[in-house]
Amino acid sequence: MSFVYAEKANGTLSIHCDTKLTIDRFAEASFSHEQKDLIRKYGIVKTTIICPEIGISFAGNNIFLASKLFRQLYAKRVFTTQEVVDMAFNIHISGNTNDIEFIISSCEDGTLSLHCIKDGYVQKDCSNAWIGSFAAFRKFQQLRLNNNDRKTSDKTSLSFLETIQSCSDDSVGGFHIIAGFNASSKTMEYSMSKTFQDVTTQTIKAGEEFRFYTSASDGGFSFEQIPISLEDLMLEIDQMESVILYSRRLRVDNRDMNNPQLFSLMLPMLIREDGNGGWKRIR
Repeated sequence: MSFVYAEKANGTLSIHCDTKLTIDRFAEASFSHEQKDLIRKYGIVKTTIICPEIGISFAGNNIFLASKLFRQLYAKRVFTTQEVVDMAFNIHISGNTNDIEFIISSCEDGTLSLHCIKDGYVQKDCSNAWIGSFAAFRKFQQLRLNNNDRKTSDKTSLSFLETIQSCSDDSVGGFHIIAGFNASSKTMEYSMSKTFQDVTTQTIKAGEEFRFYTSASDGGFSFEQIPISLEDLMLEIDQMESVILYSRRLRVDNRDMNNPQLFSLMLPMLIREDGNGGWKRIR
């Protein structure tokens, strides 16, 4: 089902999503064998920056409906935020509303806005919005209350990270990906961030140091989220030699490249520096 949370406050807008994706037997036929393996390990990014002014996040049982929206927007070429909301809503209500839910984030004409599409309704101009797993949202809210002494952005990031690490819903998990409004460029972008993830509980005595991560064998790791463009995002994991590249334009196999159901989805591949200042894909 996934979990996505977005909030708008004090001239900022941020979107948080997990990456875990469970491929059922009906979806298996849509991916090449290599791509399926990569998705099982690294998931997908569930926020796509479709243009500098608009980001589209999604959750649900049928991710291919998100790609359907991306194809419709590509065919239209020019669109407003309201047109994106209307098109997303029509796809949402075209079948079971649990199949796909959307959060549309926008900085069109310098105005920050969030629109949430779920349960057969459009919630317009929200200060915050969530889609996906209710169990994850309930856990997230509990953690936010516990972190109430922190400023809003820190409270949200820490609570979201802990949610995807410890949520009772096993459809939620993977990496914590952050996107939002960049006040310098006045565009929607993936954020530059450093994250420490540790799936073990630590008991800290007075005076002892907290370890940001333990070891790969214990499930702990750290990674840097590095935006390359609106279409590409790198995760550089300190415990891995290779780098994960999520891209909505590059694919590991021609079958995936030519499949319209995968259009503009942020799918993973592994890359490595080639020694000449560039990168090469690892097969």
